[in-house]
Amino acid sequence: MRQLLMHATTFSRISSALEPYRDQISPLVLDDEGHLKHPWGESEAEGAIAYGTTDAYFSPAVQTFFQTMMTLPHLDWFQSSAAGTEHPMLQMVGKKAELYSGSHEQSEAIAEWVLWAGFEFFQRGPERRAAQSRKDWARLPFKEISSTHWLILGFGGIGQATGKRLRALGATVTGVRRSGGESDAADLIITPDQMQTALPQADAVLLCLPHTPETESIADATFFESMKPESLFVNVGRGSLVDEDALFAALERRQPAHAALDVVREEPQPENGPFWTHPQITMTAHIAALTEQSKIRTDAVFIENLKRFLNSAPLKNGVPKSEFA
Repeated sequence: MRQLLMHATTFSRISSALEPYRDQISPLVLDDEGHLKHPWGESEAEGAIAYGTTDAYFSPAVQTFFQTMMTLPHLDWFQSSAAGTEHPMLQMVGKKAELYSGSHEQSEAIAEWVLWAGFEFFQRGPERRAAQSRKDWARLPFKEISSTHWLILGFGGIGQATGKRLRALGATVTGVRRSGGESDAADLIITPDQMQTALPQADAVLLCLPHTPETESIADATFFESMKPESLFVNVGRGSLVDEDALFAALERRQPAHAALDVVREEPQPENGPFWTHPQITMTAHIAALTEQSKIRTDAVFIENLKRFLNSAPLKNGVPKSEFA
């Protein structure tokens, strides 16, 4: 018997799928008030597993969730709903857990957010709405997605999901990844050392990289100076990928002309933060993956991995211990 720690909302969503494993797991659920409960009754457990989801990560009781996990005598396995592992708390969990697995199931939703940002910019959404509010019958031309060239930095799950959608619309896609190679989600794959040459050719540049010492402030003054004038800059990776002062200066030159950001360095952005009212910035509150479909797909990965774990089979999306060294 193993204790299974998760958020109460997650448990209510997947409780029926957990029923076949009643004799092997003992759920321990945490609600937003920080209360821990055993919905199936308390049982003696020889170890523990935990499922970290956005329900827990964005809960008022998130600290209790991680504190509870870190005080477990033995954490056999941790499943995260996120693909990234760079957050300090996830690094601590990765060091403690015998096994760690992630998820790429949010990629589809994030790719749709990127398409929305692209359509909003190239179809001149703000100008159309402003014209309507003025009762101005303005016939504004727009740029077709099929005529655009996108440069995608970070060609993992999110980059590939986005690239496939863009190519289906007729856009040209260049992906950037360390391993190079080919992909059916891109017209061309290049390596990071070729990025600076590719920037001036792109109508839109998308960041979907993890935060590492190598990617810290990768979008700096030199990066923006290399971008095509009147282009679009999009970030769904991490706020720390961007030198924000350099971005503001670049927007003044309209190089790029607009930035669509689902992530910024300070989250939530304070009331007096510079992003709220900037006319050339579209900002959302780190919600690009916030769909019911993402949760359903992520839960399915956990249930599949639970079956594999209990049968001593390799986990899907397993993360090596070296990621937490």
